[in-house]
Amino acid sequence: MNNAESVLIVEDELISAMSISELLEQEDYAIAGIAKDADTAMRICREKAPQVIICDINIKGELNGIELAKQIRTLYNSQVIFLTAYTDTNTVESAAAVDPVMYVVKPFNDRQLLVAVQMAFHRLYKSQLPVRNTSLQLTSREMEIAQLVGQGLSSKQIAGQLFISEETVKTHRRRMLQKNNINNFPQLIYLLKGAKGA
Repeated sequence: MNNAESVLIVEDELISAMSISELLEQEDYAIAGIAKDADTAMRICREKAPQVIICDINIKGELNGIELAKQIRTLYNSQVIFLTAYTDTNTVESAAAVDPVMYVVKPFNDRQLLVAVQMAFHRLYKSQLPVRNTSLQLTSREMEIAQLVGQGLSSKQIAGQLFISEETVKTHRRRMLQKNNINNFPQLIYLLKGAKGA
């Protein structure tokens, strides 16, 4: 993926940030960077203009994650996913004013995060790309894998479910993109859902 399809992770807990980054990289997402505070996040945005921001609400520094997300959406039109342990009404209402793609409550699992990222790219593509009327060229196995990715399963989970290796899943994913002349998997999922009228 290029920087236009990248993800910025704003999380001040390094272990959590690295875990999120590792999961997304395993699923072929480009990571624009990891920021522990608003200043670092804004610098990364200026340099790489990521399209999706995964943002903790309680971060170090003068700005909290909600204020940071407002600025990033205004300046870069990035899609925002909030990660937080906070579920109080005031925090949820403040976050809702930013119009995030999702509000994911900690602790979360890999599937919840992957679905949130897919939704963010779906919203992005819906606003930027017309759904093509051309049909995608997919074998039945590729269609099965694409549908499982669309359900939020990781390549490792798909491999286990289909009794194939994780590398075989990744090879199918690369071939689907190549033969359909698509840049990234979130775009393929968006087009697949659009072709079905979803």
